[in-house]
Amino acid sequence: MNKLLGNPEICKELARGNFAHAYLITGAPGMGKKTLARLFAARLTEDQIGLAERDAHPDVLWLAPKDGGKMIPVDDVRAFRREAYILPNQSPKKVLIIDRCEKLNESGQNAILKILEEPPAHAVFLLLADSREAMLPTIRSRCVIWEMQPVGPEEGIPFLQERYPEEERTATLLKAAGGNLGQAMAYLEGGNLLTYGELGVRFLGKLCRNKMLEADRMLAELPKGDFSLFLESFSRLAHDFLLYKTGSGEENIVFLESVLQIKGFLGRMRLEQLYKIASLTLDTMRLLKENGNENLVKTCFIAEMGELLR
Repeated sequence: MNKLLGNPEICKELARGNFAHAYLITGAPGMGKKTLARLFAARLTEDQIGLAERDAHPDVLWLAPKDGGKMIPVDDVRAFRREAYILPNQSPKKVLIIDRCEKLNESGQNAILKILEEPPAHAVFLLLADSREAMLPTIRSRCVIWEMQPVGPEEGIPFLQERYPEEERTATLLKAAGGNLGQAMAYLEGGNLLTYGELGVRFLGKLCRNKMLEADRMLAELPKGDFSLFLESFSRLAHDFLLYKTGSGEENIVFLESVLQIKGFLGRMRLEQLYKIASLTLDTMRLLKENGNENLVKTCFIAEMGELLR
């Protein structure tokens, strides 16, 4: 189990054996739920040649949304459920993995519940979801719940440095991702988190000097679709402002250099204002996902941020 970083308690459970018939594995995207599911499936099927980790094992079945944004049809769930009653081809257990269980509606979850109540002895279910709250209480009560934990820098930084040997910002971006390795790799490959954090500081400077048109022009020049990336960086920056203002320790601040450059500005800001900046940014991120009209959401964000900084 040395391929699963962090999560020592889960690793101990996997090494111990004596497994239950159903597990709910939770954690934000990028936290390693699918990695754990593949490693667990290999353990359950006694796979010695890596078929389960390559999604090629005949006794390891996956169900996931056909389109990432759509719900999993209840008919697909029922067909998947029928597969559980068929004996394994070559292993002591058949492993049935449902990825993105938050994409199951109530009917789909109830279809799974029926087999969790009286499961075949040879079947083990692994349900992967962003959070336990996404699942019905009746399902949660029939599963062992494993919640994926962030990976610490002592394991995460060497992991990232091995994969990105030319990158000097692995520690910073792992911190920005909150120990979420998948998110840290997305930051490293995207390359915009730190750039847009620096842009966020300049954006604030324009608003504080009441230069609304210049602030608007800065965001208007973002490549199409990048406003969401800017908001993600700005949210992290707002979090750093709060850490600095409350004296929570510089070691936890991602944009430390930028924060120190404007420490005079932060000293004049009320804590209540900084909380409102962080809250407005999160609300704007949610609105952008729901609304989809980037220009309209951007205009509202600039106007409301300007009001907060007056």
